[in-house]
Amino acid sequence: MSLRLHGVVRARHRWPDGSPFRLIVVDDLAVVVSDHHSELTEQDATANLAGLCALLLAGPVLPLRIGTVAVDEEAARAAVLALTVPALRAHLERLDGLAEMHVRLAFDEETALRAVFDEGAFTGGGRDLASTIGRGEQIAQAVAAWRGKQADALLAPVSALSRSVAMLDAREHTEDLRAFLVPLDQAEAVRTAVAGFDGVVATCTGPLPAFHFLDLAPQPVSRWGW
Repeated sequence: MSLRLHGVVRARHRWPDGSPFRLIVVDDLAVVVSDHHSELTEQDATANLAGLCALLLAGPVLPLRIGTVAVDEEAARAAVLALTVPALRAHLERLDGLAEMHVRLAFDEETALRAVFDEGAFTGGGRDLASTIGRGEQIAQAVAAWRGKQADALLAPVSALSRSVAMLDAREHTEDLRAFLVPLDQAEAVRTAVAGFDGVVATCTGPLPAFHFLDLAPQPVSRWGW
């Protein structure tokens, strides 16, 4: 039976009750693993994220790319050693007490279009296909610029609480999605700030392991959006 690798923690990491994972110690570090039975499913992905989030409450967690597997414990240790233990220690030290929070802002499309038309953010043109396409591109760019300014203003209090910010790909052109690296003890303050936003649909997710603030190879991102 092979193993699914979920992340790297310190060997002394306090283990939560009922965790679906176990540890394989590598020097003063440990790789978080579970038994690998079949192809990764949506349920597996959800369980992976929930398990890593539960571990985060007791100390830093370096998430590995979802779906990473090893044939046995020796191969799991080798995978950690390949990332170099000193570098992993440095990442754990840097991220100690920090977590990733995602904030998604969904703006009303009619409000956005009205704002860019009122600002005169684009010019007219001919009636041919090329001109029509050009106007569409101008409008899309104007909406993106307007959305960015609105998001910057709304998210300024969250940015002030953060150590770092990463722009993420949003599903819609009227949405803004960002990841913030914040102290764990400020996670509730971030949620409170986001809950108070007016004129926009805002959601806040976290605390999460620092998926977007690591330079491990391979990068710990997935089709599930982490």
